[in-house]
Amino acid sequence: MKKSIIYILILGLTGAFFSCNDSIEDAVEKHVYGEDENPYLRTDAEAVISMDMDFAVGHLEAHIIQLADYAEVFQKEMNMSVDQVISGLENGTVVFYNISTSRGSWDKSAMTKGTTGWYYNSAGGICEAGDATQTASVDIDKNAKTLAVNVNEKVMAGTVVAFNVGFAVNGPDYDKYVRFLFNISVTDPSIILATIHIPDGDYNSYGIDFNQYASTIQTCMQMTVSEFLANMNTAGGKIKMYMVNKDSGVWDETSSYTANAPGYWINNLGAVCNWNAAGFSLYAETNAADEILYIGRAPALAAGTTFTISVGYKDTSNEKNFFRFILTVILD
Repeated sequence: MKKSIIYILILGLTGAFFSCNDSIEDAVEKHVYGEDENPYLRTDAEAVISMDMDFAVGHLEAHIIQLADYAEVFQKEMNMSVDQVISGLENGTVVFYNISTSRGSWDKSAMTKGTTGWYYNSAGGICEAGDATQTASVDIDKNAKTLAVNVNEKVMAGTVVAFNVGFAVNGPDYDKYVRFLFNISVTDPSIILATIHIPDGDYNSYGIDFNQYASTIQTCMQMTVSEFLANMNTAGGKIKMYMVNKDSGVWDETSSYTANAPGYWINNLGAVCNWNAAGFSLYAETNAADEILYIGRAPALAAGTTFTISVGYKDTSNEKNFFRFILTVILD
């Protein structure tokens, strides 16, 4: 009886040994992904190139990434030069796909921007060109060896979107890769928000120094402060001053100057008016010599009265160059 029990135990242990060996082989064997499967994403912080990109409303120029700038990363993570990566895209030894961080996997979805890249919606998901929420896009230029990131011209300021693309060595998995993480923010440097106080007294004014906004003028007008002021249309230049509807943002491009040019009298609704017209309340005048925008008050207005006005400047030869002030004006 004892011999039978021992024999059974020996057979059981032998079976367990071979069973364990089979499990070990299964555990270390690489999974071969099919055409319709998205390989898992192996975590590798050193393979990630993170880029924060700011796009300015009205000045949405593409961000161009030179792949050669990251040659060391490609060499270390994929054991390839940039030229080899580009050649690999042609012969199939390298793939270029999106990466889904929420799923921890690659996304082998077909390109939606022709044969060069993808469009992305406001959530960072791949979409088609006509999608109502289409926000950004990425293109690869194999000849130039670059990536180009763009933002839809209709995107509003304050939009934030992120997406990932990656290059990987093609094989049973995509473990050898380089990943680009794009964090995109859309801002509007063309709008300057300020609160000003005009001292008590008829026709008194507050002066806004353009030099305090030199970076805005450079970004939006492609000019220095001196160049900007020298190019006012009253001096024969191409820069015109406008009043802008504070609610709709529509520029008043039909009204003539009604105050010291370039300048306007403004009514209590923030619209252009003449001096002494019904509701006339403020004036806005650009003084190039002083490099100041003066905001002044009409006579006999009560202290504590508050107005909101918007004053803008636009390059009439290039309407992409503009900026404006949105001012909360308080009468002391």
